[in-house]
This record gives sequence, structure tokens and C-alpha cells, in this order.
Amino acid sequence: MNGKLTRATDINRVSELLGLPEEINDTVSLSAQVSEGLPTASVEKILEVLNSQPELNLISERAFRRAKTEKIPLSPVKSQVLYDFARAYVVADRVYHGNGALVMRFLEKPNPDLGGAAPMALAITSPAGADAVIELLNS
Repeated sequence: MNGKLTRATDINRVSELLGLPEEINDTVSLSAQVSEGLPTASVEKILEVLNSQPELNLISERAFRRAKTEKIPLSPVKSQVLYDFARAYVVADRVYHGNGALVMRFLEKPNPDLGGAAPMALAITSPAGADAVIELLNS
């Protein structure tokens, strides 16, 4: 893949960003997958799309290595972090028309509308944090 998201709807693009099959194409199936734990390939897919290492780790290297070595899914908590990031990233990608550099600049630069927090840092703290970033992007 060329680092661009190709699926049509935001929920499908979240699924694509997480490296999930096209059958996981709605909120219910995506939520179920997150609850079961995402595959470690989801981290790799996100980094492939970003085309660079973000300033913040989405999940700890230790948690990633352990899951990959033991061939187990990421924990539901780590999976939720990836899902929240993916939701915010997909909206930023849409707003910035797929310009990865602008998307990452927005996500990593402290934003006064978010109390001085970097959108990426806020998005990975909780679903409410991701919602705040998405709301800002949609305003």
C-alpha cells in the first residue's frame, strides 16, 4: 500500500488503518474486535500509513513485542488506544485531504483549543479525548 487510506467511509477507513479485513466495516464489528484485542499487525499498519515514527508511542514497545512474540492480540486497553487514535487520524486525514505531513503536524503540535495539549496525546488518553479532537476537526 502507498500509505493512503482508500476505503470510502470513516468507519471503514478506521478499520483499514488498523489493518483489519473489509468485513469489519461497522461500529459493532469494530468494537467487538477492539474488545477481543487487535492484532499486532494493527500497530505495524498504522506506522506504515504514517510513514514515520510519531513523537508519541501509541503503545509501549514492551507490550507490542510481548504480544508479537507470543502471537497474541494486544490487550483490550491497548487496542482501545489504537482505535481512539485511528478515529482521530481518519478525521484529520479527511480534513487535510490525505496530506500526511499536515495531518501529523496537526496531531503532534500543541493546540490552544485543546488546553495546550497535542491532539495525538489527547486522543490516546481516552475515548473522550479522541472525541474532543474529532469535534475540533469537524468544527
